Amino acid sequence: MTIASLPRVQEEINQILEIRPLIKEEVQNELRDILKEKPDFQSVDELVDWKIQVWEKQYETDYRIQALFHCLDDDEIENFYDTVILNPYIPVVPFWNQILLLFTPGSTLYGGARGGGKTEASLIGALQYVEFQQWKVGIFRLTYPDLSVPGAIMDRAKDWLKDNPLLEDAGLAPHWNSSEKIFIFPSGSKIMFGHVQHEKDADKYQGSEFHLLILDEAVQFTVNKITKLKGSNRKQFNDPLPLRKWYTGNPGGVSHDYFKELFIDGSGNFIDSKYSDNPYLDHKAYEAVFEEIKDSDPILYRQWKLGDWNAIPEGKILKRAWFTDRLYTVITERIIKWLRFWDLAATKADDDHSIRGGSDWTVGMLLGLSDHGRVYLDDIVRSRKDPDGVVEEIVSTAKKDLVNIQESGSNAKYLIRVEQEGGSSGKIVISYLAKDLAGYDFDGETVPRKSKIDRARAFVSFIKYGHLKVRDGESWLTTFLNEVTVFPTKGIHDDQMDALSGGLKVLIPIEDDTREAIPAFG
Repeated sequence: MTIASLPRVQEEINQILEIRPLIKEEVQNELRDILKEKPDFQSVDELVDWKIQVWEKQYETDYRIQALFHCLDDDEIENFYDTVILNPYIPVVPFWNQILLLFTPGSTLYGGARGGGKTEASLIGALQYVEFQQWKVGIFRLTYPDLSVPGAIMDRAKDWLKDNPLLEDAGLAPHWNSSEKIFIFPSGSKIMFGHVQHEKDADKYQGSEFHLLILDEAVQFTVNKITKLKGSNRKQFNDPLPLRKWYTGNPGGVSHDYFKELFIDGSGNFIDSKYSDNPYLDHKAYEAVFEEIKDSDPILYRQWKLGDWNAIPEGKILKRAWFTDRLYTVITERIIKWLRFWDLAATKADDDHSIRGGSDWTVGMLLGLSDHGRVYLDDIVRSRKDPDGVVEEIVSTAKKDLVNIQESGSNAKYLIRVEQEGGSSGKIVISYLAKDLAGYDFDGETVPRKSKIDRARAFVSFIKYGHLKVRDGESWLTTFLNEVTVFPTKGIHDDQMDALSGGLKVLIPIEDDTREAIPAFG
């Protein structure tokens, strides 16, 4: 199907929705009735027969699919049926949004909210042409844990393919290369999983060739990494298999603006898919999750539930671009001092008094001061624990920090500072911690009488003109950006902002932000 036919399909679908506004619910009810009777398959043939049954019921019920298929030629319809419905490697039948993705050529952003079937859609597309020897797919996440945790895309692929008795009995089982993270199919086709936590990781794939390039949770990737990986989406000139780039993700990552400009506001292909579109999900369970964060993080609530690309924290004091434009992966200058600054919150996540807005977080921020006066935000530890758990985390983090500094060959000083509240209670906490941190350069840092807002404003120029750099590719990066760039907002946590301003105060003593702004160091 060509791009030109998509608007015509959308016009028909809009008419269908006007006539039958509850068609989505009707289709989901029909599919769920069939799923309740899903049998235990004894062979690949039984699986395929069941998929045919589900597909026929879905096609009969969903007039949106019928409208789409009226725009396709016979070869396109037959290809879909052969490569998806009759495909023994795909154990599910795609729903409407996923079907639309399969027929959309070129580059596509899919998802936009939690629960829209992004992982499943990606695997369906990856497996669509595995009967062809030349077919190659590259699936990427930011970090290896993102790929491999239970329910993640590589873990889901293993559930479908690895040690599958139906595929083994039929002689169709692919080989799993655990060291290379590649599935190799009997035809010779390959599906590879990779991660690009650091810039150099993306460089490794410059010479690769993938018919289908999938960046899962792509909004977490920097634009530079995306650009490098896009170069691997290529094929031979006489190869008839389709060439596609799929991006999945929700609003709010480091490349939010990039995807919003190209796919949401621009002319790029965007397929919106939310939890309410997915017939296989427990919708009530998802809604309960959304309700838990509705008060504590309204921005995240709008991003996750509504897929709202306009729900992005932006610069009441600090601008997002001041951080995202200055990310680093390697420190190229000498660090003369490392500081782990802690903002304490000895409150467990389930404490009753903090249900609204969620309990506060204990945050430990590792900052490095270079000999040129720049500060590098290298790591963030963030948790909700009781007082004993907080102490244990501070001590274990100190040990890890010291090992990492020594192994790097650095002779930089290592300091530990904890924000000290006023009064005797604050002194008691510091005294208690000092016993467990004997041998470290440890002390309490008295909280200034200034407001949190004034403390943050003291470092606006320092951050604005490029003196603070933040490590790229870390799992904590998006949460950090979302919190500090919306500060101060009622109902949004400010623990990371407190840790940042407290740490900068130790490393770069600044009384206020009234000094003349200076340009970034060269």
